[in-house]
Amino acid sequence: MRAVLLKEPGYLRVETVPDPSPEADEILLRVRNCGICGSDLHAAKYGMQMPADAILGHEFSGEIAALGARVRGWRVGERVVSLPYMACGTCPACARGDGILCPELRGIGLGQLPGAFAEFVRVHPASLLRIPPEIDFRSAALVEPLAVGLHGVRHARLAPESGCVILGAGPIGLVTLLWARDAGVAHVVVSELAAGRRALAARFGAAEVIDPASADPAAAVRARTGREPDVVFECCGVRGALNTAMTLAGVRARVVVLGVCLETDEILPLTGILKELELKFALGYSKAEFADALEALRARRFDVAPLVTDIVDLDLVPETFAALTAPTTQCKVLIEFP
Repeated sequence: MRAVLLKEPGYLRVETVPDPSPEADEILLRVRNCGICGSDLHAAKYGMQMPADAILGHEFSGEIAALGARVRGWRVGERVVSLPYMACGTCPACARGDGILCPELRGIGLGQLPGAFAEFVRVHPASLLRIPPEIDFRSAALVEPLAVGLHGVRHARLAPESGCVILGAGPIGLVTLLWARDAGVAHVVVSELAAGRRALAARFGAAEVIDPASADPAAAVRARTGREPDVVFECCGVRGALNTAMTLAGVRARVVVLGVCLETDEILPLTGILKELELKFALGYSKAEFADALEALRARRFDVAPLVTDIVDLDLVPETFAALTAPTTQCKVLIEFP
């Protein structure tokens, strides 16, 4: 099969590798679409102690190509999405649907198991959900980032009158906006440097979209609500963004961190102390949230199609990663397989 291999930090190459076979308790998927995530960009840039020739890709949809010898209840040809990990299935975290916290977790596409920047990927049956007929493969590949946004919004405990700032209008910032609007929140201000992404945030219903180089997003919330932001979502994952979020937040506000910063960062703790801030770091999602995101797509509660700005063939992935180091109009880029 063809796959994109991380040869070393900063260097991706498309190669032909042996087709994988599922273990007895696994399923093999033929990948149809796979999104490029900010975590993939970080992994490619920094290496993150990934093994040589690692295959990235954890936001994917596909169809079952083969079943392991002990697998029951699934059929070849079924359309599915998968949580991007294999977990033990029996520990307390797995029992409550938090497999992402399983102590034996092996991540798909993040170094432990090969990911979906390839024609085929191995998955675990317990991680699968069937794609309803109303949803195409492209939209189904967005379930993973949608679940991230849903998880963050649930941590934020939003009310319709909440004043919110979302830092960053990349894919995670935009899906966070969708869920906040779905919860009935009217006062959501999005802060984003890239003009193309600001346009998407306006299209997705932000009350106001701010270029932080020339305006203050907290002031925009004050103008609408008469108070400082109740919630700030940090969706950038860059150095300094967390401190900015704490500075923008109001007294006893909540700061929810969805961006993944891989660099050592600094905050001023006194800011959090004087404001009595609640700082919440969010990791992934539960399986129930994954299913809720899939159901939201099936019910057409919002339109995610504008999130996808680019569809690329596997051969274009290395140059696409280079372009995404400084995005302009790109938002979610999907790799599509024929």
